Order: sequence, then C-alpha cells, then structure tokens
Amino acid sequence: MPPMIDAKPDFSGEYVLNRQASTLGATIAGVVESGRMRIEHREPDFRGELTVVMAGSPFNAAFELPTDGREVASTGDGRSSMSSLRWDGDALVFAHRGEGTITFRYELLDAGFRLRATERVRGTDHDQDNTWVFDRR
Repeated sequence: MPPMIDAKPDFSGEYVLNRQASTLGATIAGVVESGRMRIEHREPDFRGELTVVMAGSPFNAAFELPTDGREVASTGDGRSSMSSLRWDGDALVFAHRGEGTITFRYELLDAGFRLRATERVRGTDHDQDNTWVFDRR
C-alpha cells in the first residue's frame, strides 16, 4: 500500500475584508475602507489578487508563484526583487525581498470560510505588523 500523502488546503476563492476582525497598524488602520482578495490555487500554482481601498483610492497587488519555496526574480519600476511562496504546515508563507522585506502568512480558518493574512513589513519607512481577515463570499 502506498504511503498517505497529506492533502494541502485549497485557498481558491473570493474574499472580502472584515475590518472589524482585522488588526491593522496605526499608519493604515484609519485609511483602509474596504478590500477584496481573489485566489486561484491549483497546487502547486498559486495566484493572488488584492484590491484595498485606502482614503478613497484603490491599491492593487497581484502575484503568481509556485508553492515549492523557490525564489522568483522580478523587475518593476526599475527595481529588482525576489519572491517565494512555501508551505508551513497548512499555512502558506509569502516572502518578498526588494527595498525592504514583506512576509504574509496565509491561513484558512473556520472550515475555510475565513482567510487570515498576517503581514510583516520591515526595512522601509513604514515598518508594520498587520493581521488582515477576509470572509469568503
């Protein structure tokens, strides 16, 4: 009999920011109005798209990475950076190194009806720690 392989959670879905359940740092807490996240996850391929409205203006971010932890180089606005995505148990950890470092730990909660993204920003003029909570639509 072949060995059992642990199945990893599928993060695919549409999520809406739950401001009340989130813990956002002082520099952004007062300006974040709403947010949406869309994830397409077909192991080992992961694509995340985020839109957050801050002080009436949308901020968009997207990334597409394999979940094997391999670092992927990118260049934008004349700057180069490295990003990776890896499993840590049932959580996915995104790491981005450029002018500073940003990490996100993505976890599914409440039987997959809630997504928690724990953010850590370092090496910038706005170092911060945030916990973003999104409810599945």
